[in-house]
Amino acid sequence: MNGGSHLINTETEKLIKRELDQAKKASIVLGVIKKDEKFTSGTIYDDMGKTEIGDCVFEIGSTTKTFTSLLLSKLVLNNTIALDEPVSTFKPEYKNALSYNGKEVTFRHLSTHRSRLPREDMKKIRQRLKEHKEDKDNPYKYFSHDDLHQFFMDLDLKKEVDQKWGYSNVGVGLLGNLLAEILGTTYEEAIRAEILNPLGMNDTFINGSPEQYERYIKSYNKKGNRIPPIELPAIHAAGALKSTMNDMLLYLEHQMGLKEEPFKEEIELCHRVHAKTRSKKLNMGLGWFIEQKKWIDSPIIHHGGTTIGFHTYCGFIKEKQVGIVICSTIQLKPMRIIKMLTNLTGMVNEDIAESIYKNNF
Repeated sequence: MNGGSHLINTETEKLIKRELDQAKKASIVLGVIKKDEKFTSGTIYDDMGKTEIGDCVFEIGSTTKTFTSLLLSKLVLNNTIALDEPVSTFKPEYKNALSYNGKEVTFRHLSTHRSRLPREDMKKIRQRLKEHKEDKDNPYKYFSHDDLHQFFMDLDLKKEVDQKWGYSNVGVGLLGNLLAEILGTTYEEAIRAEILNPLGMNDTFINGSPEQYERYIKSYNKKGNRIPPIELPAIHAAGALKSTMNDMLLYLEHQMGLKEEPFKEEIELCHRVHAKTRSKKLNMGLGWFIEQKKWIDSPIIHHGGTTIGFHTYCGFIKEKQVGIVICSTIQLKPMRIIKMLTNLTGMVNEDIAESIYKNNF
């Protein structure tokens, strides 16, 4: 824990305790960043030795999509591609999967989940899980680039592009792979060279060093067995990044404009409203959700990330200059999952984040 403990109150502490008490071998780490203050705190089940909370590694899951969209924004603003350019311009072999009734899927559609592509290739993922039952806690491990390629070769899109919003991991996976292909490299190398290195995020990675894995927070399933680090070889861009609280708070400093270089214009492009979702109160930036809550006039820009072992919240209110990152390894009960999917309750860590926001106005 470092300076700024007043940034969280007793209500926040109660919410954190409740989550930990209901889970097995669980950890929660959180960070708050403001103009002149930074605070990190947490409870980690396993002994991390001399590693400070801010340097412990966790999976950010789908928050990776915001990095993918920042890369997209960079290539748009340097005129490498256009947001409304058809993706099939670069992937003509996927024409049937990326067009319907004369309308083409564009880069903007992939980034804002308006492509009408399915969420996953569930048929192939189920097949791979049957073939590798020992890796049920790592469901994407054997879903390969060849599998993803075949999925798009076989798919015949039957839905009106941009008519409705629908979250798609394969869509963002394709987006990241294609951006890297345009740059002549892999997604992992592209995101490191084009985004992470310029931001100074040296502790954020897809495949880390042995030293970084020693700082990895362990997550456990309901039986108390260790869940392995996530692997998504075919769709890195949708959720494969791992990071630390110190790196993620640095990321939010850039997102909130507390640090303006090197991506001020690229970040601003990501924060504009580019599309609607199913909810009137929730719009899409490039990669980011832009949400209007009843209790505040300014929008909350955020993205979550859930892997098999981790739940991450990353969000900020630009006008109030407060940003929050929360990571937990709690296990979810079936009823809570149902309530989350039907919008009867917030996503994991969202109530903790809301408590912190309200305490900092």
